[in-house]
Amino acid sequence: MTRAEKLYDAFMRLPAALFELFVVLRELRGIRTLVGAHPYFGGDWLFLMALTARISLVIFLAVLAVLLLSRYRPVQKYQSWNPKFTALAGMLLIFVILLTPRAQPSLLWDSLSTLLTLGGSTMAMLAALDLGRSLSVMPEARRLVVRGLYERIRHPLYLAEEIATVGFFLQFRSWQAGAILILHFYFQIRRMHWEEGILAMAFPEYGDYKRRTFRLVPGVY
Repeated sequence: MTRAEKLYDAFMRLPAALFELFVVLRELRGIRTLVGAHPYFGGDWLFLMALTARISLVIFLAVLAVLLLSRYRPVQKYQSWNPKFTALAGMLLIFVILLTPRAQPSLLWDSLSTLLTLGGSTMAMLAALDLGRSLSVMPEARRLVVRGLYERIRHPLYLAEEIATVGFFLQFRSWQAGAILILHFYFQIRRMHWEEGILAMAFPEYGDYKRRTFRLVPGVY
C-alpha cells in the first residue's frame, strides 16, 4: 500500500472513529450519572435493567470500534463517492439515534433492549471472527469469505448490527429515533448492494456464491 493509500484509508476511518469515541464517552458519562443517582438498587429491577441496557450499548459500540480498526488492504474498490457516502451514512446514522432524547426506563423495553443488543453484539463478534481482517467499512473487496455464518447468508455482520441497533433503539422509542432508524435501514440495504457489486467484480466465483445464498435471512431474503 502506497503512502497516499494509507493516508486515504486512515482519513476514511477518522470521522466514524471520532464520532464513535464521542458517543462512547457520552454513554459512559450517562451511566456514571445513572449510578450516582441510584447507588443502592436493592431489588429495583427497573433500575437494574436500565443500567444493563446502557452497558450493553457500550459493549456494542466497542465491538464496532474493533471491527473498524482491523482490516486487510483492498484488492478492488469503487472510485466514485456514491457508494462511499452510502456506507458512511449507513454507519454514522446508528450513532445519530443516540443523540435523540432517551425514553423513560421501562422494565419490558429495557429488558428486550438488553437481549437484542447483547445478542446482536455477540453475533457481530462471531461474524467478525469469520471475516478476520477482510472486514470493509467502505464497499471494497479484500478477501471472499464463504465459511461460518457466511455459508448461507451474505451479510451476517449487517444482520447482527441491525439486531443490536433495533435493541438500543428501544431505549429511545421516539418518532425522531424511528425516522433515523428507517433511514439507516435504507442506507444499509444500499450499502449491501454496492458491496455485492464490488465483490462480483473482484471475484469471479462470487456469482455462484450469490446464487446459493440469501442476503440476510435464510429462506426469506
